[in-house]
Amino acid sequence: MSPKRTISVTDAQPMICFLQADSKNNKYFDVEDIGNHPRLRQEHVLMSSAIISQVEMKVFEADFIATVVAASERDQEWTRRKRELERLENQGQEFPTNWTNKDGLLYYKNPLYIPNDEGLQTTIAKACHDSQIAGHFGQEKTGENVTSDFYWKGLTVRINDYVRSCDECQHNKSPRHARYGLLQPLQIPFAAWTSISTDFITHLPDSQGHMKIMVVVDRFTKMAHFIGFNENTTAKDVADTFLREVWKLHGQPTEIISDMDAKFSGEFWESLCKSLGIRRKMWTAYHPQTDG
Repeated sequence: MSPKRTISVTDAQPMICFLQADSKNNKYFDVEDIGNHPRLRQEHVLMSSAIISQVEMKVFEADFIATVVAASERDQEWTRRKRELERLENQGQEFPTNWTNKDGLLYYKNPLYIPNDEGLQTTIAKACHDSQIAGHFGQEKTGENVTSDFYWKGLTVRINDYVRSCDECQHNKSPRHARYGLLQPLQIPFAAWTSISTDFITHLPDSQGHMKIMVVVDRFTKMAHFIGFNENTTAKDVADTFLREVWKLHGQPTEIISDMDAKFSGEFWESLCKSLGIRRKMWTAYHPQTDG
């Protein structure tokens, strides 16, 4: 009789995996291989999530506090706040809520209050975003990283602008927003002065009492009228001038394209166009197809 062979099967959960582009070359190691397998001795040691969470993500120079003190001397609001807290402390009165004066520095809700210094704020944003450990986080995570230790007015806007303008993020991160829509140009008019566009050029130097110009363009021939107005022009003044300068020469258009200016979106202009049978087409921001 041939001897019987006994086969024992043990389930081993892989602890370390080396994944390759070709799945045939993938390697899996369990607990018994750790410290014994020659490949694991040659590979780099990976840090666990518990170790990574303890790593300091902010990297500052040794004279960072001295830089904060120097910048605070140039910030009048920071200096005024410090003097007020010192006065309350000398008089034995309570500090305002969430404010602390310690070792010549101000703290707001525990984070350090940073003076209004653009270079210093940029240094903080760079340390909390550009370091190799921080890993170029997005706006929200970088903001959380900064607000855990620092505070200044307009912090969120400043951090968002810095992250948005980061050169490495722009080159290495793919956009996460939805695809841009296709440009939808306006229909080409069938005749001259049937479709016109109008807009204002404002804040001009005074010229014979006129400080703004109303530009009326025929979309078919690109012929334009430039009409001067004073600063306090009303919707009725615009309508009267339009009838006198444009209507008299070219007749009634079928549509008028304009922005959301109060003179064009008001009740007077709306009722005028409705009674004359003119369609109003008003554009909103970020719609370049309506220009020209």
